[in-house]
Amino acid sequence: MTSARPTDTDRVLRWGPLVLLFALTVGSTASCGYSLIGTGSFLPEYIRTVAIPTFANTTSRFEVEVRITDAVTREFVSRGNFTMVADSQNADAELTGTITEFTVTPIGLVGEEATNFLVQIRAQVNFRDLVQNVVLYSNNSFLFRQQFEIEADPSAFFDVSNVAVDDIAEEFARTVVSSILEGF
Repeated sequence: MTSARPTDTDRVLRWGPLVLLFALTVGSTASCGYSLIGTGSFLPEYIRTVAIPTFANTTSRFEVEVRITDAVTREFVSRGNFTMVADSQNADAELTGTITEFTVTPIGLVGEEATNFLVQIRAQVNFRDLVQNVVLYSNNSFLFRQQFEIEADPSAFFDVSNVAVDDIAEEFARTVVSSILEGF
């Protein structure tokens, strides 16, 4: 009994449709506007100057609004060709915010000392096009959560927690600015 070995033509006929389907799938996703995160902007081209007044703070956490506003401003500058101005009269757009919640919850213990914490920040964030007088982004309950770890030395908590607030403000800023620039 002779066994028929598949020829090159048989292989092409069997795998050809799958290869074609794969190529069409890859080709169609490449042309659908996908891009690398952090590289695009869905803002109108004419927005070049942005005013970011200090966020309001309705929490009991001292100066968290200053740290978050500074971080958001630095992130905006690093992500595009934007100029920051102090006065909205001279701006194409304005980003305003209110920190409505800032909680630190212990989630990990070493002995009786908490070493891992969950920080949760909730804010109202609005980005307004001042040229067209339209809101381009609004989230009245923007939620950000991040864990951080501190030394088991309770006397170091306040120093480390201030450093953690700065780190968390940077991450919060990245998330907010990405949401605005990338249209999420």
